[in-house]
Amino acid sequence: MQKITLYKKITLSLVCLSFLSSPALALELNGVEVKFNDIKSVKSTKKTRSLIDTKSYKTVIIKTTSVLNQKEIDNFYKNKIEAIVYAGDLSYYIYAKSYQIDLLLQKLSSNPKILSYSDMKSEYKISKSLQKKLLESNSDLIDIDILLFSEFSKDELSEYLKDIDLDIIKEDSALKSATLRLSLDQIDTLASKDAIQYIDLHIKDLTINANKKVRNFKTAKDIQVSTLWGNGYNLSGKGVSVGVVDGGRVLTTHQELSGRVHVEGNNPTVNRHSTHVAGTIGAKGIDSSARGMANEVEIYSYSFSDVAFSSSITKMYNQRSILLSNHSYGYSDQIKLGEYDDEARKQDQLVRVNPYINIFQAAGNDGDDINYPDFGFIKGPANSKNIFTIGALNSSSSDVATLSSKGPALDGRIKPDLVVRGEFVKSTDALNNNSYVWMSGTSMATPAATGVAALLMQEYKEITKGDNIRHDTLKSILINTAIDVANPGPDYKAGFGMINAKAAADLIKSLSTSTPLIVESDVANEGIKVYSFKTDSTKDFKTTISWVDPAANPSSSKALVNDIDMWLQDNKSGKIYYPYSLNKDNPNAIAVTNHLNKVDNIEQIEIKNLPAGEYSLFVKGAQIVEGNSQEYAIVSNTNIFNANADFIKKQSLIRNFARVIYLN
Repeated sequence: MQKITLYKKITLSLVCLSFLSSPALALELNGVEVKFNDIKSVKSTKKTRSLIDTKSYKTVIIKTTSVLNQKEIDNFYKNKIEAIVYAGDLSYYIYAKSYQIDLLLQKLSSNPKILSYSDMKSEYKISKSLQKKLLESNSDLIDIDILLFSEFSKDELSEYLKDIDLDIIKEDSALKSATLRLSLDQIDTLASKDAIQYIDLHIKDLTINANKKVRNFKTAKDIQVSTLWGNGYNLSGKGVSVGVVDGGRVLTTHQELSGRVHVEGNNPTVNRHSTHVAGTIGAKGIDSSARGMANEVEIYSYSFSDVAFSSSITKMYNQRSILLSNHSYGYSDQIKLGEYDDEARKQDQLVRVNPYINIFQAAGNDGDDINYPDFGFIKGPANSKNIFTIGALNSSSSDVATLSSKGPALDGRIKPDLVVRGEFVKSTDALNNNSYVWMSGTSMATPAATGVAALLMQEYKEITKGDNIRHDTLKSILINTAIDVANPGPDYKAGFGMINAKAAADLIKSLSTSTPLIVESDVANEGIKVYSFKTDSTKDFKTTISWVDPAANPSSSKALVNDIDMWLQDNKSGKIYYPYSLNKDNPNAIAVTNHLNKVDNIEQIEIKNLPAGEYSLFVKGAQIVEGNSQEYAIVSNTNIFNANADFIKKQSLIRNFARVIYLN
């Protein structure tokens, strides 16, 4: 068994660093431009100081011509630096003792790959949301999350920050993070500390994503789940555990749920919303109109007042080995719109460590609120790269519900990912053991998607003889088989479209045939994989690639870290077919297919009436910053992989080892 430590408490919010996006090659140090070919010598200090001495450590930012490979990163650590963190746009933070930084910069002065360096400025450490708060007041007490470059115990952190009047609410040395309570007028002093990488608002006020009648069975019919209950599939979610994090505990004695709901943590209050969500996932079907998507799943009920977002996912995995979770809640205030915040980053890091975890999160219900913009108002955690963000369709599943929050993320990434019917949904109520209620919202859409995932996880296990499905594989399957809604192609209202459970299940079934439509592989930096195939007749072609991207740096204006490019080429004519891309500056515009996608960790090529001929699908590691290579999953509606099911099975077995997440 391989053991992997999870970095659980890491914070992030989107703040554009002007110097990182600048075309200039040199940065500024104390207001003076410094290029490495200008450096004559660097005086070093031999005195060793304590870790908690604020003057003994410093942080600089280096700008490179290309990404650093693993050997180069290892060489940095051999020079006794404490941390090197990718900052975005070919820049890296280096944190070490001052004299080690001086010695390192001297060595780097002759390295042509290193363009320039700069001190890290305090203002770049403060999130956009916190900056706004500082403009409103400078004396209020506030809870904030900090990300550190180094591991600090609570005592060490207290000593390090002793000149600031604050309380340490929570610390996690393994995750290099902490939650602090302090006055706003102390933020600048905190940001001046070299060990501090990022500071963000700590959000405590959460709300359920439901408001305002249609049956669960109607949802199941629209997304073709009901077909999976019958002969040929016989899927029920049996053997799959689902974590439901919500505003209180599920009514465990409800006739639709009794015997399959387990209450976790300090969760004393039975909650209507929680019970409704649980019913949509897994109601038995005693009332056939309220049958859940997967009526034999085991449900574990958590309250977001105890644990929410990444902390809840970590807890349920460590305690119950739960790989599938539903989160029909979000920030209650108009805050962090489109932002990739600290919780978004933590969720991405969590799935990066264990790519078999699948998180389903509601997009939000702010579409009807005139105080919100027309686009770009999905909040914080729902902007994670390595989760499923679910929007809501109207009662007829014909269009996006007006209540459903819309993307994009601030960097232009496609959000939501998928949509499901969310208006007027009948499901279990907490009033008594045989009561039901109608509710609307992305809260109602998300558990339907979670229930579908439970069925697909069950089928994948059965076909692969016990393997868990990876997040990127499940995402590619659901997105490639989705039914287009709203604008042609993906858009910022419906993502890649409405889930089609039957088509997704059939794609998984291809793994048991000689012509599988799914492949898992990896690609190194600047490496290329080619999948050649031919078609004998004109046909519609669609293929989707996705990958579990590393968590992005808090200060980067772009959340994508490891960039994979995909394109299709006609071998005879040389014609290139590109994946879909959207324009964040014109969010209502139709997706284009005239260039490579450099924004999303999901890419899709779709061609109506692709002529008969010979083709090559190219997958290139355009920029693999973290790791020697990047794993990915591709699915297609056409046999393009020239592999058999045994080969696919072998790939899965190699990667599907047990992963352990440690809690402090």
